[in-house]
Amino acid sequence: MPGSKNQTPFFPLRNLFPGLDRLFEVYDDLDRQIADFKERAGIDCLRKCRVCCSTARYVEASVFEMLPLSLRLWEEGRAEEVQARLEGIHPEEPCISLNLHPTEEAPEGCLNYPLRPLICRLFGFSATVDKHGRPRVAVCKPLKERNLGIDRRINEKIREDFPVPLMPDFSRRVALIEPRLGREKYPINIALWEALDLVGQKIHFLRAQGD
Repeated sequence: MPGSKNQTPFFPLRNLFPGLDRLFEVYDDLDRQIADFKERAGIDCLRKCRVCCSTARYVEASVFEMLPLSLRLWEEGRAEEVQARLEGIHPEEPCISLNLHPTEEAPEGCLNYPLRPLICRLFGFSATVDKHGRPRVAVCKPLKERNLGIDRRINEKIREDFPVPLMPDFSRRVALIEPRLGREKYPINIALWEALDLVGQKIHFLRAQGD
């Protein structure tokens, strides 16, 4: 878990949340499958496209998935500032991790890409299962507009045993690691607030024990 050298007292908190290593094992597996799918399908996100990040209420994650980012923010001493920003954010606003004002230190795009939750990895490059039990990819609107008929072509390949990550399978794998925190989904900004609050409670409890 990346963290600031000056905030090492918070680093052991990771041990209070069992399963984070297993979470990243699932992410590693998914990232490999998605890279293979992208190469075989010949598709990728459009350069500088931020459509899926632009309305956070439609991007949902579990509190468990947001714990890695929450831990990093506490380790870096930025958690309370971010939590205050989240409390004043409108549901229609972008994900708080989306940087719309790039600098040399912080380029445009996701500020927390390595720690992004499951849906940010799955979206556009995975399949749901239709009512007949067949995998079906839902290609995002910008890609469909740029490549007319691409969703039809990819789904035809899938019917011919073209390998594709299955969204329900990965969602289930993540939820089973930590059912209490991993099953229920919230809009991503709310999920991050909840994760920050949970880690903050752990910190308060540990400090109280040490007094």
